[in-house]
Amino acid sequence: MSKLTELNDGRAVYLNGALVNVATVPIFQKTLAAVNQYYKLQQTDPQLHTYQDDGVTYATAFMTPRSAADLQKKRQVYTAIAQTSYGMLGRTPDFIASALAVLGEKAAFLGENKFTNFAANAKNYAQRIKSKNRFVSHALQNPQLDRSKAINAIPQGYAGVHTVAHNEKGIYVSGAKMVNTLAPIADELLIFNPPELLLTSGDTSYGVAFAAPLNLKGAKIICRKPFDHPGYSENDYPLSNAFDEIDAYVLFDRAFIPWSDVFVYNDYAMSNRFFIESGMYTHTAHQDEVRGAVKLEFVTSLALQVAKALGLADYFGVAEQLGELTSNLELIKGTIVNSELSGQLDAVGIFAPNEQALTAVRASLPRMYEKAVQVIQHLAAGSMVAVPDFKEFAGTNAAILQAAYTSERIDAKARAKLLNLAFDVSSTAFGQRQLMYEYYHGGDPKRIRAHHFEHEDLAAGTAMLERILQLK
Repeated sequence: MSKLTELNDGRAVYLNGALVNVATVPIFQKTLAAVNQYYKLQQTDPQLHTYQDDGVTYATAFMTPRSAADLQKKRQVYTAIAQTSYGMLGRTPDFIASALAVLGEKAAFLGENKFTNFAANAKNYAQRIKSKNRFVSHALQNPQLDRSKAINAIPQGYAGVHTVAHNEKGIYVSGAKMVNTLAPIADELLIFNPPELLLTSGDTSYGVAFAAPLNLKGAKIICRKPFDHPGYSENDYPLSNAFDEIDAYVLFDRAFIPWSDVFVYNDYAMSNRFFIESGMYTHTAHQDEVRGAVKLEFVTSLALQVAKALGLADYFGVAEQLGELTSNLELIKGTIVNSELSGQLDAVGIFAPNEQALTAVRASLPRMYEKAVQVIQHLAAGSMVAVPDFKEFAGTNAAILQAAYTSERIDAKARAKLLNLAFDVSSTAFGQRQLMYEYYHGGDPKRIRAHHFEHEDLAAGTAMLERILQLK
């Protein structure tokens, strides 16, 4: 389990224009505590959250699934972890752990060069992270500096991470990655390229994948502005004052990576294959959609609670909206179960979930989440905007506020916190970031929907069409 003292290891983390000791930043401390629920669950519920392999105990998130039952167990693990943060922390340690559960066994395609064996590196890396139960943050998205140009045509060299030199000991990299979620408090970084923005033959130096510690010389983590509200309590901002997922830019300036930590080197085609062919994409998608379902259930429950507290649930129009939210939730949960039951063993004996089912979730969940947020906004409306500072409940206005805010349905303080939560989820910077994250973090859902039909198995439907369309 990561400790605050371990975060003061020389890592160059910048916040609000200054180099900071991560261990001393209050919102980072709270976020680390939320992330560490992943490790605490392994202690409090070891039967579910750990497993044995050759007599050694590992976190279940690292377990290589061999059957649908294994995927179902991992779903239970992902669900429990996500529930500790209400689904709001999208890149908890189990995300990359689910990827490393398969990387080692599927790494043969990575090959080797005269300096190192990339396949062996990947296998050793996956085993090391699993054995040490490390928290890895990944960085794959390239800064969108000029989408009209190829990555190699942007002269500053910060449109991605690229190699600048190599020797018999390793490689030197420079450049940037963006939206590196939770990077400041992770143990290590895994750097690779996204599969949807394919590199071309001119992008050879950008065709890299490697692992790196956070305190790597030549690496800087530059955080976005935090979303917490100093001076206010968690009663006022129940989520944004409880933790922040801390997106950041990662910048490299001739940082040295030993060959043992390199998985792809100056190979644009292999870089394009890395995330998909390693199996990491499919298995992280399983973790991610389970986490998304937890988040959807949380905001759906919040919408229902607001409706009941404000006496709105019995109105037919409101009930219809709430029913749409619960129907959406059931569709998402059912599709995830379907992805497990209709999964298949791959060539190396790993049971992979049905990617087409998971892609359907990714194509649909962002709109469903947005719908739930909109319902919360419409139901809470002016009520959530009018909530005073919670300190008022301990001041000279306490008695009158208690009388004015209490109803037969809910006490004044409970009503105020519920409405503050509705505001935090739907209307603060924290809530809007969550909405944006849910929409784009797995790729543009419009593009996902546009390509989903191309891979759908409609053999039965096509056979029926052919039968009825035969001329008689």
